[in-house]
Amino acid sequence: MFRQYGDHLYTKGDHTAAVDQYIKTIGKLEPSYVIRKYLDSQHIDQLTTYLQALHKHGLATEDHTTLLLNCYTKQGKPEKLKEFIMTRDREVDFDVEIAIKVCRQASSEDALMLAKKHGLHDWYLKIQIEDKENYKEALDYISCLEFEETTNTGLIVLHTSQAEANMKRYGNVLIQNAPEESTEFLKKLCTEYRPSNKPLVDVSMLDGSTAPSVDRASPEDFIHLFLNNSERLVEFLEHLV
Repeated sequence: MFRQYGDHLYTKGDHTAAVDQYIKTIGKLEPSYVIRKYLDSQHIDQLTTYLQALHKHGLATEDHTTLLLNCYTKQGKPEKLKEFIMTRDREVDFDVEIAIKVCRQASSEDALMLAKKHGLHDWYLKIQIEDKENYKEALDYISCLEFEETTNTGLIVLHTSQAEANMKRYGNVLIQNAPEESTEFLKKLCTEYRPSNKPLVDVSMLDGSTAPSVDRASPEDFIHLFLNNSERLVEFLEHLV
């Protein structure tokens, strides 16, 4: 009945009222039935309204997210796009990586905020280095990462390298464009690494409940980065010795 009444209003040209009826069919009616009616650029406001409702019901696909973010971009409403992607209460469910991909094309700053908020380190660094060429900012971000990230899946415990892995991935371009800062970071990474945003001594060390652990990467994994910079290589090796 809601679909039929929506079709009636749509035929009469009352597209906004028709969307209100179509929204009531979410969960019953295939979304593509409605979306096809509003793909015309003249109906972008109504399409946006329907797609927003689809996400609030948790029934949006990756394609729906892409379409909604593109609608915000075409409408020239960056504040709406930012409000959508930065929602904190998770009332709106969406695929974060898809949102980052779309935002990366429209606004790299929004893509960076989204990647940082959700801890998607690879996306954050990819945008900073490849799109914005902010090499020092990327290095600062890597220096705040844990040496190794532990994830408990319930069946097994996974240990994923963070600072070390990202330096292996981006070390070459960072050494070329920020040689001094990169060398200093590698000195720490290969001797006694600790994230730069963590205190040197925490409470558990003071009360003796936790013995201090030392994380260090293997220098051999990074020496090749200095092949075109012998001065920095000597500095790095002297520090290790």
